Amino acid sequence: MSKLVFIGDLEPLMEQIGGARRKQYERLLTEAARYETMELPAVHPKKSSTYMGIAIVNLALAYRLSKDEKYLTHAKRFMNTVLSYEKWGNAHLVNVDLSASWILFGLSLGYDWLKPYLSEDERERIAAKLKHHARIIYEYRKETYGKDWSTNYYQNHNWINMNGLATAGYVLQGEDEYAEHYIEMAKENFSRVYSYLADDGSNYEGVVYWRYGGMWLFVYAHLLKQQEGIDYFKTCGYLKNTFYYRLYQACGDYKQQMNYGDCHDRHSGHTPCVYYKVAAEYGDGYAQTLGNMVLNEFLEEEATESKVKPGILPEAAFEFLWYDPTVKERDLKELPLSRYFEDLGLLQIRESWERDSKVLTIKCGHPGGKKQWKTGWQLYRQEGIQCLTLSHHHPDNLSYIFARGGEYLTCEDGYNRNIMPDNHNVILVDGMYTDAKDVNDVYMSSVALRQQEQNDQEIENSYVGDVTYFQVDGSVVIYKGETSGIYPRALGMKEVSRTLFTDGLNFWVFVDVCRSDEAHIYQLISNTVPKAVKAKEIGYLYPMQSGNIRYTVFSDKKVQEVLYDQDVVAVMTTQEPDKVCHSHIETLRTQSAEKVCNQVFFECFTFDEENAQVEWNEQTLRIICKGEKYEIRVDENQTEVLIKKYTDAEEKSWIVR
Repeated sequence: MSKLVFIGDLEPLMEQIGGARRKQYERLLTEAARYETMELPAVHPKKSSTYMGIAIVNLALAYRLSKDEKYLTHAKRFMNTVLSYEKWGNAHLVNVDLSASWILFGLSLGYDWLKPYLSEDERERIAAKLKHHARIIYEYRKETYGKDWSTNYYQNHNWINMNGLATAGYVLQGEDEYAEHYIEMAKENFSRVYSYLADDGSNYEGVVYWRYGGMWLFVYAHLLKQQEGIDYFKTCGYLKNTFYYRLYQACGDYKQQMNYGDCHDRHSGHTPCVYYKVAAEYGDGYAQTLGNMVLNEFLEEEATESKVKPGILPEAAFEFLWYDPTVKERDLKELPLSRYFEDLGLLQIRESWERDSKVLTIKCGHPGGKKQWKTGWQLYRQEGIQCLTLSHHHPDNLSYIFARGGEYLTCEDGYNRNIMPDNHNVILVDGMYTDAKDVNDVYMSSVALRQQEQNDQEIENSYVGDVTYFQVDGSVVIYKGETSGIYPRALGMKEVSRTLFTDGLNFWVFVDVCRSDEAHIYQLISNTVPKAVKAKEIGYLYPMQSGNIRYTVFSDKKVQEVLYDQDVVAVMTTQEPDKVCHSHIETLRTQSAEKVCNQVFFECFTFDEENAQVEWNEQTLRIICKGEKYEIRVDENQTEVLIKKYTDAEEKSWIVR
């Protein structure tokens, strides 16, 4: 049997369809059967057509494995449909963006895998169409090199479009004089991509775009390894570690995710084919566990609830090809309960690995992550390449998300093209957070404003947040982020920091320090799903089915509170302008009662069932919880957070600077 592009030798896989790969094979056939009744429009639809490309992949593989003629018939139906379209794509970047590239990828593999079963006329028509569209994408990238997706090495458009071109190149070898150019262009592109990505596996766009675009980083790495033996799985830190970014950004029930960044919904998050690929490449039993969990328990729910298309179901072919039955599952309970991703300044803490676990995550870092921020500026200075576009990355330094099981306390803004300062759980100064607002790429729009007053090197060095302290000591986790550089320079902020302290998520405390030479109103934003209810004594109550949460703010100066709500509505893709994401947010804003230069806030979150005792006295917060005592205060100079924990056996203390 001749070797197939992307697969190699199909025979060993065919031998396992009744045994080791039976479940993945049945899933592939179920997906292929879904296309039998799918009506295909005679003209290109007024929406994304990405689903057509991946359908061809599933149908072609189903036919090669089963030899059932119905799959060949429907594969040809899909192929003939895309062949009949003069152009691929709708409304925006037609022929040179996502729809075109998904189709180019799928049609290329369909052509290669089904070539022995196609007539000469069919082969000629498909090859001509592949050559035509691959050349369009190739020329477009050459013409736009240095800007747009062509050199946007950190975004899904680059990854997907170059995957389509590379696959066409391998399939057309010996048939198209440009095939080698396509292959080499993709190799050059991805050699940069894999070296530029965060080594710790973190993703600045958040989980939704991690699952949509990040899969294609694995697709190309697999393609290149299969076709040429070049193995980025061995050399790329991102590929090695990114599974753990995804795992730790899961909420308690694993079904949903901690939704930083542009987020269509909380259910768009899983791509089990990637989990299987991680398991196969690295012998990772934890990835195998999550992959099986998703396919056994969450598949239909994510397919139904997710607004990201084509979605989880069409990835069946990748699941079949990438599953390694020799990798044994490992219990997630073996893993630490917290993980810190330094590049993004992202921390996630779990109470346990049970499905009803509390989960808290917080972040503070450079726009796009430290490595991207520095690399992007370097490429701009040395080569004139503009790759710092952060439209899916929200301005959310010091913002946090909390969920328990599958129930969320906090409410993120979802997909947002007009981001406002109070859309996230951040600290505002006179209602301001960044230089720009009411735009989708807040960070880089702010950079453009700063370039009127500062040179690029000054912006690179100063327009950042950073984590200045992180420690795990048994069940105690302490984290401090500082982000004064993000605020408009005219505010004169010397410090805007948030220190997190928790002990096993039995409670948690934020110590927020705001310092300036100018007087301001400092504002703490608490955006939640449930509406805050004023408590009888002090603070507020958030009613939740999984257990009520009490939120109390103490300060060294007087504060006042304002309750209101927000609605964020945004179009998710220009190809389908009628489809929008709607997020309703309940907001509690706690702020300075009058303008002051410096102010310290203590935000205390406790759970009714823990029956914690909270006391504020002499600028010190004291908590008694589960028989243990804690003291938290800020020193006189407001430069150190002093924390003590008392138990029957010992006293522990930490100085957070």
